[in-house]
Amino acid sequence: MKRSQKLSHLLRLMWNNPIFGDSYPLEIKADQMLAQVDRIYSGFQESFRAALKEGLPDASPNDLDEIVNQVGPKSVAFCASISAGELKDTERLQNAAVAIAVLYWADQSMDRGDDAMVAAVQRVAAETRGMAAASDHIPGAAAFRRAGLRHIERMVRKLNEHPEDTPHILRAIYLDILDNEARVRNLSREYFIAGLSPSFWDEHADEVARKTIVDSGLMSALTLIYSIYRNHDKSLPSLQEVYQDDILMKLVRERFNSAIRVFDDWGDRHIDNAQYPQWGVFNINVFNQPDRRFLERFTFYSGITDTALQGSLMSAFSHATEEDWLYIARTYAFLLRDSLASLPQPVKVKYEVFLTLCKRTLEAGFVNAVGDIFLTEGQEDKNVTPDSLNAMLDALQDTSSGYLEAARSNP
Repeated sequence: MKRSQKLSHLLRLMWNNPIFGDSYPLEIKADQMLAQVDRIYSGFQESFRAALKEGLPDASPNDLDEIVNQVGPKSVAFCASISAGELKDTERLQNAAVAIAVLYWADQSMDRGDDAMVAAVQRVAAETRGMAAASDHIPGAAAFRRAGLRHIERMVRKLNEHPEDTPHILRAIYLDILDNEARVRNLSREYFIAGLSPSFWDEHADEVARKTIVDSGLMSALTLIYSIYRNHDKSLPSLQEVYQDDILMKLVRERFNSAIRVFDDWGDRHIDNAQYPQWGVFNINVFNQPDRRFLERFTFYSGITDTALQGSLMSAFSHATEEDWLYIARTYAFLLRDSLASLPQPVKVKYEVFLTLCKRTLEAGFVNAVGDIFLTEGQEDKNVTPDSLNAMLDALQDTSSGYLEAARSNP
């Protein structure tokens, strides 16, 4: 992979721990980390292209190259950066990167209006639930997409030495992320065809808010990397234990997932408004839908029940200026720190590694707010400037105990 100054800069931003301050070691050996990115990428390309060729049999080599360039570097960089040099297992990190890249490809394809991918995702979800057999016929291009998606399961089985963890990883990817994303894609189309009618939210505000938070992507990537840590440390809690801990999962499902969704949606707000047709069709995004019913449900599922704070955030989401974004980012970051600090000590101790990986994923999610266009090698986004990046980082610096009181009334 060509060593990119942009990628190196974004990784260094993440390693500076803008949200939590201690997610990554204070002294990251950047050159060694970037060298690991290169090693992972060298074996990643062949496996990822094999998945793409199976899913897109009619695609030209140039078409495949474009997809690899769009999702490959960020998939590989994520796996290397989240492990922070603690894992030397290049082969398993490659497998994780391929699984994440196939997930990104599926998500990107649905965002761009690929109905065959939507159908394939729904079929794989049904198979994962035991409601359909893998041998069942699926017509047309959807059959090829499904074959491409199945490379995720192959990679999971290669990287994971704990069979009891595999169902949790696959459910996180196929059900929590992709199946919910397919449903939101269909609802976005229904809403658009209806002329963005406000009556849509009478029926769908709760479902859309809930699913957009669940499908944020945090647990899909996190479970893959955590399973590799478990391979090297058998004493770590299983994913079954993680998912059965109600206190921990409440934090993940509300504050962690919603923060990832907020960061991702800000970065992709222009794409989701169909301002870049080559990147995506219209999709519901928390920054492009000012309906109060939707925003009330979104903040509720973020774990925010303070009515004054809800009101301030809803106002900021509905206006979605740069100033509003900085207020939202600052507030969600404060809530993340506060929620993590409030965890019972036994939970912090038992799940220390899992929580560290959560924190690193959230740091990566915040940097992801620059958007998919900017994250793609060779692409620039006029909406992302050095000043906007610095403003993002500066927005997170207020950690004072009095911040939340001010945030309730001063967006």
